[in-house]
Amino acid sequence: MNSTIPVIDLFAGPGGLGEGFSAFQSSAGDQNPFNIGLSVEKEASAVRTLKLRAFFRQFPQGEAPEKYYEFLAGNLGAQPEDQLYRSTDFQSEISNAEIEARQLTLGEDNSEIDVAINKALGKKKRNWVLIGGPPCQAYSLVGRSRNKGIKNYSAKKDHRNFLYREYLRVIAKFQPAVFVMENVKGLLSAKIDGNPIIDDMLTDLECPSKALGTGDKKTGYNIFSLVLDQSHVGTQGELFEEHPGKLAPRDYLIRSEDHGVPQGRHRIILLGVRTDKLSRKSPGILKVTTPS
Repeated sequence: MNSTIPVIDLFAGPGGLGEGFSAFQSSAGDQNPFNIGLSVEKEASAVRTLKLRAFFRQFPQGEAPEKYYEFLAGNLGAQPEDQLYRSTDFQSEISNAEIEARQLTLGEDNSEIDVAINKALGKKKRNWVLIGGPPCQAYSLVGRSRNKGIKNYSAKKDHRNFLYREYLRVIAKFQPAVFVMENVKGLLSAKIDGNPIIDDMLTDLECPSKALGTGDKKTGYNIFSLVLDQSHVGTQGELFEEHPGKLAPRDYLIRSEDHGVPQGRHRIILLGVRTDKLSRKSPGILKVTTPS
């Protein structure tokens, strides 16, 4: 539908963030305003999941074909390619799913990725949303513990620490109205040469073109927290003394158990809004759920 907002998912994994956007409905409960146009992931197993979900979402709620459920029950082979995708009844849906779910590697397949993004957004560039979580192995506490056991390991030479710049490149080139970047809690303490990675990341995300030295350096983003009300933050940053005028990195940490999710999963989520799309009203925050 022309009224839907395109969503591009980078470093998609099996599509957790995309599923959230796909499942969201309007307050009336009769329309999903978001449409996943493209999911980019390098791991083949994850791409199979992305493709299967892209196939499923094309059918109205409750109207997925029986063969889909036969596959889930294990009656059509181990992979959907075995029998499900061979059906002549769903060639259009299968083709669309293949266009949406792409096995590509950011940093290596950028030309092909850029072509795919252009096609997904169409000739008339409307407001759209970029989502994704650059690989977290280099930031997570477990990953960093493993790295210590690697002889001559250098965080500065670990390309995974800088994959977020591939996400940054897409923002700079295609200028989404909004982006959502997710990562692990360990990002708060990850450092290179003694400098916190997240400090550089936040600065770069505020003006991606300036950070990369390319494109329109006037286009910038405000980075919002989803758990801390920023409507009362003044120009002197009276709420956050060590970071005048802005939030502290820890203020972007979401604790799932505080919001009705029955698991102890903590994640950094950054909400970036292009400055020309800002109003006087700040984005809302997640509701805190008090255990009964």
